[in-house]
Amino acid sequence: WIGQLRPRLDLIVKIEPHDRDALGELSERMGWAHVARFAQAWSVVGSRLDAGVRAAWLELDLDPRLAPEAALRAPRMFVDFTRAAQCQPEIEARLDLASEVLATLSGVHAPPALRTCLERLPDGASVASLCVLAGEPPIVRACVVGVADRLTAYLAAIGWPGDIDALARRVLDPFTRAHGEDAIGVVHLDLAAEVAPRIGLEYTFPRPGRATGLRSADTFLRQLVARGWCTARNRESLRAWPRRSVELLPHDVWHSRVTRQIAHIKLAYTPGEPVVAKAYLRTTFDLLAGGTLVHGRPRRFSWPGDGAPAPSDGAVPPSAPAGGLQALDRPAVRARARDGTSVAFLRRELRRVTGMTMSTAQQEALEQILNRATVDLEFRKALLHDPRKAIHEGLGIRIPANFRVKFIERHKDVDALIVLPDLVREDGELDDCDLDAVAGGADGDAPLPW
Repeated sequence: WIGQLRPRLDLIVKIEPHDRDALGELSERMGWAHVARFAQAWSVVGSRLDAGVRAAWLELDLDPRLAPEAALRAPRMFVDFTRAAQCQPEIEARLDLASEVLATLSGVHAPPALRTCLERLPDGASVASLCVLAGEPPIVRACVVGVADRLTAYLAAIGWPGDIDALARRVLDPFTRAHGEDAIGVVHLDLAAEVAPRIGLEYTFPRPGRATGLRSADTFLRQLVARGWCTARNRESLRAWPRRSVELLPHDVWHSRVTRQIAHIKLAYTPGEPVVAKAYLRTTFDLLAGGTLVHGRPRRFSWPGDGAPAPSDGAVPPSAPAGGLQALDRPAVRARARDGTSVAFLRRELRRVTGMTMSTAQQEALEQILNRATVDLEFRKALLHDPRKAIHEGLGIRIPANFRVKFIERHKDVDALIVLPDLVREDGELDDCDLDAVAGGADGDAPLPW
């Protein structure tokens, strides 16, 4: 919630179809009866929900005034429909699917206003998702896409009870002039017997693969600050949020490619009340277990039986490491590695001794570099030629300029590769040149920041 100083957060977690069983187990453990009913119905292969639901979203309101157990007691669930279900030509087929979703979530049927919303949709528009809000009677929230350039006409057609001219003057027109009509990606409507006054407008941020969205995110945020709908501090925080990186997440033992984006900002408008702005920060991560980053893209190597590894992108496979891939016995990684994906880890007795004090982060970074070098031939060659560049471009890890590093490999005609100990003078001391050669000019006891 970006217009107020008090921290308040809506945490939303996406559930993909392959996570349906896990959703059922979690909801039963947490006592979420409505979520458990939906998960069970969604898991029936060949059912209407199986064919018509693309994903589900758990939403938890994290308000510091609420105890944690209260915040976790009854999450809302949004249900996304597949494109085929959204485009069903028969209104009754779409209503039947919506009714089944609502029945599993709350025991209610599709409200009369939902039929009105479906019947009055302009060409190319659809109801993309539904949610049930707490209340008596329960309120159904419909998320409508494809009506941005015809919004005022659509609101009039469905009987929205607010003042459409006031909505246009206060909210729609200023943003349309600055960003175009297609900046609104989704319209939220609250439905019961009739359409409720409160509506939500999602202004979407551009990202790869999406042609529409705000023309200028910075201009939009400045407009929100000028209207008092966003604090200046939150505007700066939002501008600093987007980032792409390779990170070792706290809950994992293998690095992930992490992408942070501003998905959209929703303006909640109710006639006669202050506008509330919410920023939705999107975070995704792709676990890199069993693979590596090549030119910024994750590359996984499946190891079918005793054959050669097959890269997922169709490229030339690397040479198999001597002795094959080592089994990984860490449950956190095994649970996340996809079927058919092999994970390479060095045996404990083969881990290198560097001769310098290393922090945990440095040890993990070195382990990632060495593991990748066992399965990626191009990365291995780059390490031998220009290790600093190879590590930075391949893994996003910067090695300090004053730290010199060199990789060597054992040739096939060598049975043992031994690194000689440091040369010590007769008096047992190392001179300054020797120290520089060994430690690269850095303090051997101080952890390096890479």
